[in-house]
Amino acid sequence: MKSELELETPRKVELLEVIHTEAVRGKGTNENPVRVVHQYWDKEGNLLAEKDDCK
Repeated sequence: MKSELELETPRKVELLEVIHTEAVRGKGTNENPVRVVHQYWDKEGNLLAEKDDCK
């Protein structure tokens, strides 16, 4: 089944300042390899997003 995604013009676009961290995570096993995880935080210390390739 082919999915058709219709793109629309955004209602709002903003450039925001965030904090980007890189952290090493993992135990070095096949199930839990060592990798770099990217996290994005706001200035109040709230985690906004995390990119972990093992998830």
